[in-house]
Amino acid sequence: MSHNSKNSVFILHCEHADPDQHWYAWLEQQLQSDELVVKRIFLADASHPEPGIWQTCLETQLKELNEHSIVVAHGLSCIALARFLANKLKQMSIKAGIFIAAFYDPVAQHPEFDGFIRQSHFESGLVRVNIQRRLVFFSSNDPVIPVPLTFKFANLLNAQLIEVAQAGHFRAEEGFKTFPQLLQALQALLKAELS
Repeated sequence: MSHNSKNSVFILHCEHADPDQHWYAWLEQQLQSDELVVKRIFLADASHPEPGIWQTCLETQLKELNEHSIVVAHGLSCIALARFLANKLKQMSIKAGIFIAAFYDPVAQHPEFDGFIRQSHFESGLVRVNIQRRLVFFSSNDPVIPVPLTFKFANLLNAQLIEVAQAGHFRAEEGFKTFPQLLQALQALLKAELS
């Protein structure tokens, strides 16, 4: 099996975080195997995110993306990833996209995201068609992203919604140093031969 035909999982952190926080390293460790490439993606200056800089981070670190790839994004990185994939997937498709606490509309209590959102438009049709499986995880008590905004994002991508009760924004401070529900979903996707 050549390196390019291997399954791969790329993990993108949320705003105000880095690849070593929350459940990201735990997930990488759980998935690590000879048959699988797992990589945590670094998004620069996550406390003051710039859409253009995040696109550059994705372009440089997602070069190995192929039809066997699964991407996992959390919070604000969901928008950046969707925009990146809408451009990238004009030439290819990927196995799955998993979006956690995703949103695409302004969040009243977080006006600091407004500029990022405005500059991150993407063609949702391209994303829908070229990601074979699309999952969106949401929490019943997310203090950062109101649940209706996550529902709207899921609808935009025609994605399967998965609720995790009382998970907050899926951060370590809310008990999310591990994320077994996500691991289970990923293991099922990795076993599945999607077409």
